[in-house]
Amino acid sequence: MDVDRYLSRIGYAGDLEPNEHTLAALQRAHLLTVPFDALDCHFGVPVSPWPADSYVKVVEHGRGGFCYELNGLFAWLLRELGFRVTLLAARPFADAGRLAPPFAHLALLVELERRWLTDVGFGYFSLAPLDIDAPDEQVSGDRRFRVAPEAGAFAAEELGMIRRWGYRFDLEPRRTEDFVEQCGVYSTDRTSDFMLRAPVSQAFEDGWITVTRDAVIGGRAGVRSDRPLSGHDEWCAALRELIGIRLSALRP
Repeated sequence: MDVDRYLSRIGYAGDLEPNEHTLAALQRAHLLTVPFDALDCHFGVPVSPWPADSYVKVVEHGRGGFCYELNGLFAWLLRELGFRVTLLAARPFADAGRLAPPFAHLALLVELERRWLTDVGFGYFSLAPLDIDAPDEQVSGDRRFRVAPEAGAFAAEELGMIRRWGYRFDLEPRRTEDFVEQCGVYSTDRTSDFMLRAPVSQAFEDGWITVTRDAVIGGRAGVRSDRPLSGHDEWCAALRELIGIRLSALRP
């Protein structure tokens, strides 16, 4: 890995000491520059969870990715900088109180003086690492989060949402190999939401925008942009105008 090139990709020029301040600054920089991007799934392009492949895609080609790609790659960067990082398996909350399948999400544990849940691959979630051992709600900008024990594991979630938003995770160390099968399912199964709706989410200093095949969700500067999308041209225009992605440049 060319660390300097990676840091340039996320626009980071700050402190590199492996401490809480650096971790928070790196996560924020990453989320503000690298989108959650499931477009390859939609177009049938093979998706790899291996960090070396993600480096080429994200750093060399200036793309985004989804959780296996982004968090796996970010873990590699953090280790290069001297952080102690563990891959974690998580199950996002679904409708009707259900959970997504095992290994449906890859998150990160970073151990410093405290234990931090670190995540640059869950789209619309916290810009800052979350303290796993903090018993009270945690504030990130104007949003509130909580990490708490649940069902023999932990739940990380945003508070005040219409439906439960976040995921359940445990602290058992995982390897990249553990996520290969589910990554393949999400990127090849035609019933997968990633293939059907091709979600792309980008964080901004003043908000978040998510664009799917059929809708725009989110807003900036307190102004909501929610609206349905009809047809390919509207989808392309929304990606270009709201997130800065030109679809024609990405397709194989």
